[in-house]
Amino acid sequence: MQNCSKNYYKYLDIIRLISCIAVLLYHFNFLKGGYLAVCTFFVLTGYLSCISAFKKDKFSFKEYYINKFKKLYLPLLIVVFITIAIVSFLPNILWLNLKVETTSILLGYNNFWQLSANLDYFARHINSPFMHLWYIGILLQFDLIFPFIHLFLKKIGNKIHKIVPLIITITLSIIGSIYFYYSSINKDIMITYYDTFTRIFSIFYGLSLGFIHNYYKTLVSNKINNTWKKIIFSIYLLLLILLFIFIDSNSKFFAIAMIVTSIISCRLIDYATSINYSDITLIDKIVKSLSGISYEIYLIQYPVIFFFQLVKLNAYIKVPIMILIIILISYLLHFTLNFKNKKHIILKSILCFIIIALSIYGAYKYYLAKDYTKEMNLLAEQLSQNEKEFQEKQAQFESQYKQKEEDLKNALNSLEKSEQELKELVTNLQVVGVGDSVMLGALNNLYKEFPNGYFDAKKSRTAWVVNDILKELNKKNILGEPIIINMGANGDCPDYVKEMIMKTAKGRKVFWVNVANNLNSYVNKNLEKLASKYDNLYIIDWNTISSGHSEYFIADKIHLSEAGRKAYTTAIYDSIYNVYLNEFETKKEELIKEHEKETKNKISFYGNNILLNAYSYLQEDYSQDKFIIDNNFNYESLKTKITNSIKNNTLTNKLVFVFDDNFNISINEYLELIELCKNYKIYVVLTSKNNYDELLSINKDNLIIIDFYKELQNNSDYFMLDQIHLSELGNNALKELLKSNLK
Repeated sequence: MQNCSKNYYKYLDIIRLISCIAVLLYHFNFLKGGYLAVCTFFVLTGYLSCISAFKKDKFSFKEYYINKFKKLYLPLLIVVFITIAIVSFLPNILWLNLKVETTSILLGYNNFWQLSANLDYFARHINSPFMHLWYIGILLQFDLIFPFIHLFLKKIGNKIHKIVPLIITITLSIIGSIYFYYSSINKDIMITYYDTFTRIFSIFYGLSLGFIHNYYKTLVSNKINNTWKKIIFSIYLLLLILLFIFIDSNSKFFAIAMIVTSIISCRLIDYATSINYSDITLIDKIVKSLSGISYEIYLIQYPVIFFFQLVKLNAYIKVPIMILIIILISYLLHFTLNFKNKKHIILKSILCFIIIALSIYGAYKYYLAKDYTKEMNLLAEQLSQNEKEFQEKQAQFESQYKQKEEDLKNALNSLEKSEQELKELVTNLQVVGVGDSVMLGALNNLYKEFPNGYFDAKKSRTAWVVNDILKELNKKNILGEPIIINMGANGDCPDYVKEMIMKTAKGRKVFWVNVANNLNSYVNKNLEKLASKYDNLYIIDWNTISSGHSEYFIADKIHLSEAGRKAYTTAIYDSIYNVYLNEFETKKEELIKEHEKETKNKISFYGNNILLNAYSYLQEDYSQDKFIIDNNFNYESLKTKITNSIKNNTLTNKLVFVFDDNFNISINEYLELIELCKNYKIYVVLTSKNNYDELLSINKDNLIIIDFYKELQNNSDYFMLDQIHLSELGNNALKELLKSNLK
C-alpha cells in the first residue's frame, strides 16, 4: 500500500468524518439515512483491526486487550458514569432502566438488551441517553473474539495458502449479507438491525479487505493515475452521501442499501489507501483532528441530546449549541485520555481529577440504583393486558356497530323493495268502495284497477247509509282496507253521521272523494273539517283534479263521461298510491333519524396511551361509546379522523380529548380543532403542562376544560412506577372527573 511519509491516510479520515457527521445528523433528525453510516464504521473496524494486527511481528493478547480497553472501553466507562452522575442531579428525569441498561453496556450486550426491551432505534426517541450504544455492544463483542479469528485465519494462510483466509472471509461476508437480507424480509426490523449475527457481515467485508491488502495489494489498478483515483473516490463518496440522504429506515431498499453501503465503504477504503499525496493542508489537519475524535463524538452525542430535551429553545438555535458542546466535550475527553502526549500536564491533571470524581460518583449511583426489571415487567404485562382488553372490546363494539349499520341497511332495503313493489301492492289491495251514482258509473274501471276490491254503489245515495254498509261488511269479516267513499253529490249528512262512519272504519285508511262542480261548497268544506280531526282520513280532491276538464262530465256536470271515469279511477289510485309511498318515505326517514340520533348521543373519546390505560376503568360507564386510541396521534391525524366523521355524519355530539404530554399540538392547532367542531361539544382533559395556561384562557361556547393536571400534581400516588401511566387511584380519579363533567 502507498502512503505519505508520515503513514497518514487522510482519505480514510474523510470517510470517517463524513460517516460521523451522517450519524450525528441522523440523531438530530436531519438526515433520514444517516443510520447507514454505521455500516461504514463496521467496515472500518474490520479493516483497521486486521491491518493493525498484521503490523505486529508477534501478536500479544495482553497488549491487544489493554489497547482496546484504553481506546474503546475507558472512554465508554467515563461517558456512561458521568452521564449517570448528571442524571442524578436532575430530579425531573425518571430513568427506570438505569441499572439493567447500564449493566448491558458495561458487559457488552446492550444490542441484545435493547432487543429484549423492544426498543426501536428508528423511532429516534430520547427516553434514554444510551439508545445508540447498541453499536458499541457489537464492537466489544467483535473485539473480544477478533484475536482468535485473526490468529486462526493467519495460521491457515501461512500453512496452507494466503488465498484461503480470503475465501473464508469473503464467503462469510456473502453468507452474512444473504442472511441479513433474509432477516430483513422475514423478521422484525429491529432484530435485523440490532442482532450481532445479522450485522457482522459489514465487519467481515472490512476484514476481507484487510487480508487482501496485507497478503496482496489494493484492488485499485496501478494504471489509474492519482487524479483519476481522487475522482473515483469522490464518486463513491457521493454515492454514499446520496444513500444517507434518500434511504430512510422505512424504505423498501433498506436491506439492499445496508449491503451496498458496506460494499461502497470497501471501495472507498481501497481508493483511500492508494492515493498518493505529499503536503497536509490546514483543512487536512482539521479533518484529521475531527476524525480523531469521531469515537468520542459518537459516545457523547446522544447523552447531550438527552439532556437538551429539558431545554426549551428553538431548534435552529438548540442544534448548533448542541453540536458545539458535543465537539468541545469530545476534544476535552480525547485530550485528557491521550496519555502519550505530555503537554499541558496541569490542565490534564485538573480535567482528569474532574472526570475521575464524576465517574466515581456516577459508578456509585449506578451501584445504588435499583433494578426495576420485575416491576417494569409487571407494568408492561398490565399495559399489554389493557391493550388486549381494548382491542377485544373495540372489536366487539365495531361488530355491534356494523350489525346496527347492517340492520339499518336491511330495513331500508326492505322498504325500498316494498316501494318498488308498491304499484302491484296498491293494485292488489282489498279496497272497499261505497258510493253513489258517480262511483256506480265508474265501476268497471275501478274493478279493473282494483281486481280484489269490493264496490257498493247506487243512484241517489247519501252518506246516511254508509255506516250501515260498513257495519254489515265488518260483521261478515270482509271489511277490507282502504275504504273509498264517494258521497255528497246528493246532499250532505250531519257531522255525527260522519263520526259514526269513521268510528266503524276502526283506524283503517279512509279515502273520501269530494264533490266536483258543487255549487253548494259547504259539502266539501264540511269534509275538510272532518279530515282535520282524523289522521286516517284522506280527501281525494276530485273537484280540483277535474276543474277545467268539461270532457270528464256529461251534461249535468256531475256524472262521468268515459274520459271522466278513467280520470276518476286514476285519481283514486294515485291518491292511495301516494299515501302508501309517503308512509314508506316517512318510515325510512324515521329509521335514519333514529340511527343518527343514537349515534349522535354517544360520546367519542380520542386519546393516546393515557386513555388506553384508563380504558378498562371507563368501560363501566361508557361501554356503548366510541374510543379512538392511537399512541401516534398528532394534529393532522386527529383532524383527519374528525373531518371524515363530520363528512360521514357519524361524529357524536360530545368529543372528549384525553392525551398525555406525548401528544404534541400547538394552541393554534387546538383552536382550529375547536372551530372545526363548532357544532359539537368538546371536552379537553388537561393532563400535563403542555398548553395548560393557554387552554384555560380559551373562551368558547363549545369547549369545556377538565383540569386533571392539578389533581395529578397534588397526588403522586395517581401514577404508576414509571410516573407516566396512571395507577388504579389515578384512573378512578379520571373516571369520576369525567363522570361529573359529562352528565
